[in-house]
Amino acid sequence: MATEKEKTANFSEEILEAIKKQGDSLIGITGSPSTTLDIVIDIVEKSKAQRALGQMVYVVVNEDGQDILVIGQIIGIETQNRWHEDPSFKGVIKRHGRLPHLSGTADNRVATISVQACYSLGTETPEGHILGTSPSTGERVQKMNNEVMSALMKKHDGITYMGKVYGTDVDLPFWFKHFDRTDEKNKEIGAGDAYHIGVFGRTGSGKTVSAAYMLLGYAKNKNNISIMVLDPQRQFFADKDLLPPDQKLEDHITKTGMKYEKYEVLKDICLPSDNYELFGDLLANNGFLELALRPLYTPDKVEAARDAVIEYLRGRANVPSFNLNSITDKTALLQELLNRFTTPTGPQETSAGYSSYVISIFGTTQTRTRLQNRLEHIRDHLATETNVVRKWGNALELFTKTRADSTQKMSVEELVKKVVLENGNFIVLDISGTQVGEIQNENLQAVFIKTIEAKIVELGAQLYADGKKANCLIVMDEAHRFISTTSQDPRIKELTQEIIGSVRTTRKYGIGYMFITQTIESLDDEILRQMRIFGFGYGLTSGSELRKVSEFVNNPSAIQLYKSFIDPSSNHKFPFMFFGPVSPLSFTGSPLFIEMYGDVKDFR
Repeated sequence: MATEKEKTANFSEEILEAIKKQGDSLIGITGSPSTTLDIVIDIVEKSKAQRALGQMVYVVVNEDGQDILVIGQIIGIETQNRWHEDPSFKGVIKRHGRLPHLSGTADNRVATISVQACYSLGTETPEGHILGTSPSTGERVQKMNNEVMSALMKKHDGITYMGKVYGTDVDLPFWFKHFDRTDEKNKEIGAGDAYHIGVFGRTGSGKTVSAAYMLLGYAKNKNNISIMVLDPQRQFFADKDLLPPDQKLEDHITKTGMKYEKYEVLKDICLPSDNYELFGDLLANNGFLELALRPLYTPDKVEAARDAVIEYLRGRANVPSFNLNSITDKTALLQELLNRFTTPTGPQETSAGYSSYVISIFGTTQTRTRLQNRLEHIRDHLATETNVVRKWGNALELFTKTRADSTQKMSVEELVKKVVLENGNFIVLDISGTQVGEIQNENLQAVFIKTIEAKIVELGAQLYADGKKANCLIVMDEAHRFISTTSQDPRIKELTQEIIGSVRTTRKYGIGYMFITQTIESLDDEILRQMRIFGFGYGLTSGSELRKVSEFVNNPSAIQLYKSFIDPSSNHKFPFMFFGPVSPLSFTGSPLFIEMYGDVKDFR
């Protein structure tokens, strides 16, 4: 009986033996011209009517006296017939159609393989290899199957299967490594560095399903990583349509051993007590300022009113006991603010006839007087100004430490610590604002994200200074809604610049970002340049979008295969093109084409 050590010492022989057992899986032979990255194959007669596009194939070539297993995917195929190409026969075809004994019979089908991975089988354990010379013609090219794939992956730890090779039944191996060193004790593979990830695709392309599968892959590293999903439309929070068919992501995350938690930012999270700017943004976004200080004719005036409220609260904060978490009577604070805004104090204000807050908002006597009258009216009729009081209270409620049922909320710092300082947590944070219907839009979501993201980066930097890594993944669903350099909204522009700065620096902290978005153009070029892993779903085929994809996948044949993806709504299959260090089969830099599993029970 062979010992375990002997078994593991003969991986190369096992792979060669598995190849020999495949029998007649020949699809073609290597042809000409070929390179070390793209191999031309001539399809054999018996395989000419079989599906070839997307097939994963392999060929064993000899280099420096060693067997080299070359694995690739067929990304292009064409039919050649010299008689049909001969100009002298064009007229015959035009008049008579098919050429007897030549049409079809004389066809040659030529395919192009994009080389994905090579393994040297000259040692007992297969080693990654880069072809040093192009393969000779006439070598047998065979279809990959699960038996050969399993033998090849036997030496790899941490393999995840989330789909099949595009157009085949072969399971395609992926790996989702955590962002620190490999944990030998728990057999969790580490990349040593954080990766930024992009998952792109039109609505209905399956990008959310693909992202959910990827998160399940990362969740296998429960002893080393934590994950936070920032959810602007409640799809992750509601856990709906994430895993097919109608499976709950929560159930599968908990099966990995991770602790699954979800929170609503407007209900469960206590916003920072000293973030008066955030409170001002809330008042601007829920309509309080425009209602209470009307008419504010332009966005600039709303901004000026916001700044006036912030300045007032900062002044109050000079008293140590005052902060936004300590307000017990919300209406009383509003009354005090209105009193101060409508009461000139000190020689300069008394001389002007208005408080400095009113002066900072409007510049003419007429407009200042109108604002003064409006504020005095609200001040004297608070009992009947229910909309004003409600909007003020709703914004301030987000800073209270307790919920309506008197249970304690979680602070932003406590939430971030669960992700940055602890391992094994999977947290979904609903930032949609649907619990308070009047407080919701991309602007406000951007403010929430900026607050959370700033704290994440702060804690990550502290860990890095201590020689440690955060080892966490931050997921931004529907990222195009609040990350855009072309947005006219200053808050979104500000967050975009913050994220650009973060993706440049946080990789060394062990903080990775996953951006899920409908268009690749929606993200800033600097964010795209910092990404290591790309997943492209159906639909990025417009001129500008496709040019963007081509900048990262510099392979015209691969782009043509991507363009051939069928709309998932017609066949309920989700094809994707992945690019980057996401698989043991992708180390040559060629893209991988996959169809995601239609049932999560196949995920492993």
